[in-house]
Amino acid sequence: MAFAPTASRQRSVAAGPAAAVVRSAPAAQGAALSQGSAPARRDWTRGLASLRQGDLDLAARCFERACRASPEVSLYWLNLANVQRRLHQEQAALASAQRAFTLDPTCRISCHLAVELLRGQQRHAQALVLLDALRADTARDTQHGLLHGAVLAALGRHQDAAGVFLQVLALQPGDHQAYLQLGFALAALRQFAEAAECFRTVAIIDPANFGAAVYAAHYAAWACDWQQTATDRQRLHSALARQRDGVPGQAFSPFCLLAMDDDAMLHRRAAQLEARRLTHEVRGQLGVQPGAPQRYRRQHRGLSSSLASHPLAARQLAGGRCRIGLMSADFRTHATGLLLVQTLENLDRERFEVFLYAHGDDDGTPLRQRIEAAADCFVDCSTMSLAAQAQRIQDDGVVVLIDMSGYTTGSRVQLMALRPAPVQALWLAYPGTLGADWVDYLIADPVITPVAHAADFDEHLAQLPLCYEPTDERREHPDTTASRSDVGLPEQGFVYACFNQSYKITEDVFARWCRILHRVPGSVLWLLVPQPAIQAALRGHAAAQGLVTDRLVFAPFVPITGHLARLPLADVFLDTFPYGAHTTCSDALWMGLPVLTQVGRSFASRVAASLLAAVGLPELAVDNAEDYEEIAVRLAQDDEALCSIRDHLWDNRRDLPLFDNQRFAAELGDLLLRMVQRWQDGLPPAALPAALPAALPAAAG
Repeated sequence: MAFAPTASRQRSVAAGPAAAVVRSAPAAQGAALSQGSAPARRDWTRGLASLRQGDLDLAARCFERACRASPEVSLYWLNLANVQRRLHQEQAALASAQRAFTLDPTCRISCHLAVELLRGQQRHAQALVLLDALRADTARDTQHGLLHGAVLAALGRHQDAAGVFLQVLALQPGDHQAYLQLGFALAALRQFAEAAECFRTVAIIDPANFGAAVYAAHYAAWACDWQQTATDRQRLHSALARQRDGVPGQAFSPFCLLAMDDDAMLHRRAAQLEARRLTHEVRGQLGVQPGAPQRYRRQHRGLSSSLASHPLAARQLAGGRCRIGLMSADFRTHATGLLLVQTLENLDRERFEVFLYAHGDDDGTPLRQRIEAAADCFVDCSTMSLAAQAQRIQDDGVVVLIDMSGYTTGSRVQLMALRPAPVQALWLAYPGTLGADWVDYLIADPVITPVAHAADFDEHLAQLPLCYEPTDERREHPDTTASRSDVGLPEQGFVYACFNQSYKITEDVFARWCRILHRVPGSVLWLLVPQPAIQAALRGHAAAQGLVTDRLVFAPFVPITGHLARLPLADVFLDTFPYGAHTTCSDALWMGLPVLTQVGRSFASRVAASLLAAVGLPELAVDNAEDYEEIAVRLAQDDEALCSIRDHLWDNRRDLPLFDNQRFAAELGDLLLRMVQRWQDGLPPAALPAALPAALPAAAG
């Protein structure tokens, strides 16, 4: 599916752990031994010994006694906070760290630890207050700057964050983390070319840094800066070859690779790297990784047992209805929310209960209110830790947990590594594999994920009969009252349009579009590229292709009603490749605008083909660039053929299967119960192919 502007879609690289447990520094030990009562000092010493032996429970009890005996000693509270954090007692750890910092406002370690705990609860404003409370005469190191910048970025203060990261680089010019964080801040400011240079710097200095190489190529693509594309790709593949199996690498978003090429196996390999890192991170934080000592696993009663069994889910299912949990950062006015809402309303409540776990912002819109009303239970997880959210899901007895974010902004997909539900699936928002062994199923359809492509995915393919993307029959279908001239288009001439984001526009696709414009005199290309720098880059590329630059017309971002209303002003939507239009394609078809797409191997290149099949226009999905160009030109020259297609979409909109949500919700429910039945029968997850629908609407033309 397509998304709103995504400059900051990628996960920011964390500043790193704020503090290690204080246990051996001579100065710290000397300070502790000179403070507090003798019993407190003895308990503190015993706590350190227990910690060295790996007994966190005993260490915590010893540090608690030390704190009770001498509550004025900051170091005791700091040690207690660190152990409580490792025991995953976040609230207690935060209180202890704050107590330690209050007692000693010059201590960076306690300050940073409290800030990290607040960040884990999404309490960024409070984290900033705490950072500012560090006493002015305390030296600020690069770690402090990185943490400060990360908090500012989380608050949306990206310009301020960029300034902080530049200060860090002034002190430490070779700091890779500062370059990475600066790159994210610049990307959020939509300075994509500059962001790409930050990531290139890291990739050149550290050739094994796969994440930096990925982001360098991705943000150059956002800028439509293709001068270094070949070098960026070579650097990316070289970094990938340097990754070692079994060794977690740097954080990055595999999403960035989806628009670069059509290599589904490359996408899978990259996803596996990130899944492995996330698994190591989240299970390591909670002490539930395979082979962990039992005393660590017992500290997380629900999460550890959930790795093997799900008695609460079984009890819930025995009650007669299957409890479905969907988690997302985008239960709001966003592509996910727009597509999903009516399916939530239409799921059969005699068979299902729907629990929503929201870890994103509440935008206060009518759509958010409608989504909340459509759920049997709506849980705001925005201030929960990963473990707390996973525990809540398990305690709720969720049988099927569906992630709707994947590797996109705000995702918490890694909590699935804790196995809070017996059946876990990926659906809708992320067009590809997660590369993880903790996701059982990927929900799609026979066009997007044919059985023959199963090797491209780590999940088992669960196919809906027609199309994996739902729609909302209640959504707006506004009248088009504006004229072409009102939106900057010529009144005469053929209008090609593409409203995909600029990172999807590759050099090859743009050259293809220019050839089409050359062959159709008087035609223009209408693009959703509001940034002046990117507009200038595309005009330069058009001029290099021999086109007068006014053949390109640029559209601004507008609210959804205005966007839908302007779509019929175009004649044909030209899709990008290999990452095509998803929700954007659905919008165009809803408003009667034909979409021409090229089908590839990857998930991201096949969604428009699925949507076109579901409206009876499979002939507009071709498998090569030559046919794409020929059809684009022919539709401009054959008014009768084009009118037939447009009339088919306009006149039959209410009858087309793509826009029949009652049908979709029933088919989704049937598929979910097939997953559940395997679990009930004691069978492992397996591919769930769909029978092709009995009939599709007749193709137009």
